[in-house]
Amino acid sequence: MRFHIKICGITQLGDRALIASHGADYGGVLVEIDSPRGLPLAIARDLFDDPPLPMVAVTLDQPVERLVQFERELKPAALQLHGSEPAAIVRRLRKAVSCEIWKVLHLPAAECGGQVDVNETLNRIRQYKQAGVDRFLLDATVIREGTRQMGGTGRTVDWAAARKIRERADCSLFLAGGIHPGNAAEAARQVIPDGLDLSSGVESVPGIKDPEKVLQLIARVREAESAGLGDLTSNLFC
Repeated sequence: MRFHIKICGITQLGDRALIASHGADYGGVLVEIDSPRGLPLAIARDLFDDPPLPMVAVTLDQPVERLVQFERELKPAALQLHGSEPAAIVRRLRKAVSCEIWKVLHLPAAECGGQVDVNETLNRIRQYKQAGVDRFLLDATVIREGTRQMGGTGRTVDWAAARKIRERADCSLFLAGGIHPGNAAEAARQVIPDGLDLSSGVESVPGIKDPEKVLQLIARVREAESAGLGDLTSNLFC
């Protein structure tokens, strides 16, 4: 089995070239999101110009009209809806764009002790899939200073719950949340997602990718694929 690898939070052309040269399958750019990795549309355009790998525009609770503009100007491989966008928004968007639509589902971070409602998550997947979503991502959410932080938390989701969702959901599913070179192979073994999505786990500082971490992560995931999922152990990549 081959796992797709998406490295998100790309902010500069050098990092785009870096992840492509090491074999990442997708790059992600945060477009008009309030984050150290977020870029205004005018600057994000350069990262979608003649890319060496498929680029995904990551968005947060934008109106349909703005999302259509993103697709028209950036021509991304996919629009990733990272916020609380309802299925009704997806239905309207599906009629207006030709690129793929990806939807992030936010689950309680495992370290915070939150319980994942597997059945409720599966119901949401069915609703969004009927509305036109092509791929789903499971990511961790935490509450910090009374504000819900969605993505970029550095925390993992409950992998056991994610595995149950993966086994029962009839869809393409990526795993995100707190993935780094030291745990990527184990995450793949436990959940068996279609892909892994990460950002801070391969950075030197927010928004700047660390070449050695990128190389380590991709090499370790590819090595795990070659070894076979059943042979993976958590100490393989210490």
